[in-house]
Amino acid sequence: MKVLTEEDARELLNGESLDSFISQLSNRLELLGGTRWTPVNSGRQIALARLFAYLVKGDSRICLYVTDWSIGTEVLDLFYGYRRSIGEGRLLIDAPVHLFDRADEEALVSLLSMVFFFSWDASVFDLAGRMLLRTSHGGWLEVRGSGDKAIAEALFELERLQLPAWGS
Repeated sequence: MKVLTEEDARELLNGESLDSFISQLSNRLELLGGTRWTPVNSGRQIALARLFAYLVKGDSRICLYVTDWSIGTEVLDLFYGYRRSIGEGRLLIDAPVHLFDRADEEALVSLLSMVFFFSWDASVFDLAGRMLLRTSHGGWLEVRGSGDKAIAEALFELERLQLPAWGS
């Protein structure tokens, strides 16, 4: 795993901003099963993190971009302690992007679990542009995907997690 600035990430995206790339993905990819409530149970949060890490792993690298934090529910010492354990000392505001290779699945699960635990706003996507997960401190999440197999797998697994539709 590497931790990047927004400018570093822009270079990965051939000069395109993260927000623009994510917006294009959101418009292009199919929403899988509608917007859902983020689970509040830590076991379900971890299961969802594992599911998404499984769905996005492949030949492409994966980015987790934290866009809003300090919601009041977090334990920043836990987050920064994790980042220090991999040699990263910068603040989240200075380096909000986490880049994962295929071998970094457990690191992705760990950081994505913290995003769920802390109710942070974040986007997780593969650089190939096949999958997108967006989370919000408002308690909702959405999963978007392309390709029949990925869509079928994701819908099946999301249904198994029994996450209610957002707004219901």
